Amino acid sequence: MDTHQTTSLSYLLRLWPTGTAGRQVWRASLEHVQTGERLGFASLEQLFVFLIQQTERDDPAQDAQPKA
Repeated sequence: MDTHQTTSLSYLLRLWPTGTAGRQVWRASLEHVQTGERLGFASLEQLFVFLIQQTERDDPAQDAQPKA
């Protein structure tokens, strides 16, 4: 019997541009599908850091809070 359990994460991703004085910045939010928890990100870089942290964890569902 295989004791290895596959874990997956499901998020609804929202992206929108903001900006002033000709400088556009993309904002993002993730909504965890299973829990409904929403996380906001001031930049795409912050979003990517969070996703990398989640996919490098032994159990990504264990903690869905951003570390940044």
